[in-house]
Amino acid sequence: MSKITILPEILCNQIAAGEVVERPAAVVKELIENAIDAQSLKISVSLSQGGRKEILVIDNGCGMQPDDALLALERHATSKLRSAEDLLAVSTLGFRGEALPSIASVSRFELITREQESLSGTHIRVEGGVLKDVREKGCPPGTQVCVRDLFYNVPARRKFLRTVETELAYITDQFMRISMAHPEIHLQLHSQERLQCDYLKTSGRLQRAGQVLGSETAKKLSPVDFEKYGLRVEGFVAPPDIQRTNSQHLFLFVNNRPVWDRLLQRAVLSAYEALIPRGKFPVALLFVEVTPSQVDVNVHPTKREIRFRNPGEVIETVREAVLGTLGIIRPRTYTSFSGNPFAQQALPREQSHIGMLRETQASFDFRRPPFRQGAADFTPEPGRLSFESYVAPVGESDSREDDQSPAFTFSSLPLIGQLANAFILLEAPDGLILIDQHAAHERILFNDLSSKSSAGAAQLLTRPVIVDLLPKEAVLLDKWRPNLVELGFEIEPFSGCSFAVKTVPGVLSDFRPEDILRDFLKFAEEECPVSESGFLSGLAKVASCHAAVRAGRRLKAEEIKSLLASLDASHTPFTCPHGRPLWFKLSYEQIYRFFKRT
Repeated sequence: MSKITILPEILCNQIAAGEVVERPAAVVKELIENAIDAQSLKISVSLSQGGRKEILVIDNGCGMQPDDALLALERHATSKLRSAEDLLAVSTLGFRGEALPSIASVSRFELITREQESLSGTHIRVEGGVLKDVREKGCPPGTQVCVRDLFYNVPARRKFLRTVETELAYITDQFMRISMAHPEIHLQLHSQERLQCDYLKTSGRLQRAGQVLGSETAKKLSPVDFEKYGLRVEGFVAPPDIQRTNSQHLFLFVNNRPVWDRLLQRAVLSAYEALIPRGKFPVALLFVEVTPSQVDVNVHPTKREIRFRNPGEVIETVREAVLGTLGIIRPRTYTSFSGNPFAQQALPREQSHIGMLRETQASFDFRRPPFRQGAADFTPEPGRLSFESYVAPVGESDSREDDQSPAFTFSSLPLIGQLANAFILLEAPDGLILIDQHAAHERILFNDLSSKSSAGAAQLLTRPVIVDLLPKEAVLLDKWRPNLVELGFEIEPFSGCSFAVKTVPGVLSDFRPEDILRDFLKFAEEECPVSESGFLSGLAKVASCHAAVRAGRRLKAEEIKSLLASLDASHTPFTCPHGRPLWFKLSYEQIYRFFKRT
């Protein structure tokens, strides 16, 4: 018997589906791209259970005749390519001819389509890759695709789908990015019969950015218009003081195709590198136009990755475009945009406050503050002192921590002072105690927030704070809003994906609620806290990091004493909420040994 066989067509389609259709968001992306290529002016997406149960996409595009509709469900059938040369100059979003047959092979699939000039349309029904029915049907011009029970016949794939909220978040992210590139199209997204996003047709990209990112963010964007090496870079960038905790607010497009390209991200981040702190990311919306033959969009089955023929030129052009708009260098070509209050001509480097900030930062190392002794600065030689830690290892039980509790209270020890405005120095009976003031305050706030009764009464803000979120973030905030309300947050929908924060927990009344909420949503997406305890833990970690006393702040003696008393009352005064040690002791024995004394 032969060991090598040809796989059945249905199995081939299911394998292809695993490459093209990773999750419901991939289905939505492929169907919207087909609708855009069909010259639609309105596209509506409706979801049930985050796309797991049903995805319905309706457009008013050109539609298909019966023969083309049937042929479109065959693998590698496409209207976009005719020869190998066409593959080198792809100008449409879809071109592989794999999406529809792949989707139909792992779902209960229906296609209803009608050309503009036809009197009736075509209705095709497929289940698990098997054609079940074809008939004539009355319908409006355009195409309607309904995908039900995704991966119903591939349980191994279905079990890897995430929660409804998570899958909906992925879909809204895809929807938003595609919408950014097509302000000329009216796009709607419904979930469980509720309107999630409604992006009306606009006259330009700035107006669409306002719909997606929120009007407050859009007002602060500065226009980018730059050309070099035959590459054109257009779009908008935010000033350095608008910062995010992840790179999801970098919206990058190549020939109007949303891409996740590390090369382009690196070019943008390098322009901001001296303007924002490490770990923070800017807000940017950039469209790179390049001759189709200079970019390969056929690298990945989902078409989200690309390859440039001359990557060095691309990095240089994008970086110069952003630097010029930020005012650090004067670009060769810069077009002002009077419709935006933040638009202005780029200043020469010597006149730019951003340029001066960049030079200042380049000449000073913020990463390691100098230790101080009297009036002289010095940096300890690495490896010369061995600090013996008395902190219980991270992850061990509370009983282990109790066994190693110090035989004294921190507040009872004589205070020596502060070291580098970052560490509190105490004199212990048998050595020197060093306390990380930021980590200690984090632990105190974490314990307070983890106990609802300790979070304090809700504090009414002087005026509501409007927080503009991405659709993906708005979905997560909706999920956790009831829990936030219990802690003392009062958060109400404002418009679109914007929310108004009216109250905050008392212990957080002095801090920016928008920063805390954004960081918590990042944690919620990455860590997925599904239980109430997980929610409290995540919020407490994020909030305590924002609210805690920062390293580098000079504390008064009264502030230090209050901090030490609160630390004494903590159940776990060993590590910060992130697991880092917050104190350790340098014993007299170590000190004597270092100085070679007995």
